[in-house]
Amino acid sequence: MSPSEIDITALVSDTAFDPWNLSNSRANLGDNAGTLTWNASKAVARDTKPCPLPEASEDDFKSFVRGSGGWDDEEIAAWSHEELVALFVQWVAGDIQDAFGHDLDEDFNAWDWAQYEIDAENGRVSSRLFRSEGKLYFSISN
Repeated sequence: MSPSEIDITALVSDTAFDPWNLSNSRANLGDNAGTLTWNASKAVARDTKPCPLPEASEDDFKSFVRGSGGWDDEEIAAWSHEELVALFVQWVAGDIQDAFGHDLDEDFNAWDWAQYEIDAENGRVSSRLFRSEGKLYFSISN
């Protein structure tokens, strides 16, 4: 796999990985949703071993984030390693929640992949998640 195809198997298998708590809205979590999800994402980023975002993938992830239009070069350059990994965790959680909901089976193979493919092909969800050889990956290719 390339640095832009990141193995997230350990991340989603971690008991602390809960998409609901890592990526959510003010409508669901109240006025402090941003702070709550950001702090939860930083904790998962710090505590998940191995690190969810390998160092070899950091530049690719920065490019991916830059391509989203949400941040400029100066903002991205100012992020610490912990912040970059936390954003990655939050992004993965958001994509998983969008695609599969928040009440997930612990085994990602049991998720509704047939529906995911249909939804991704129709542009309803991202197509960044994929399985290969018993592992789960997140693509940050632009």
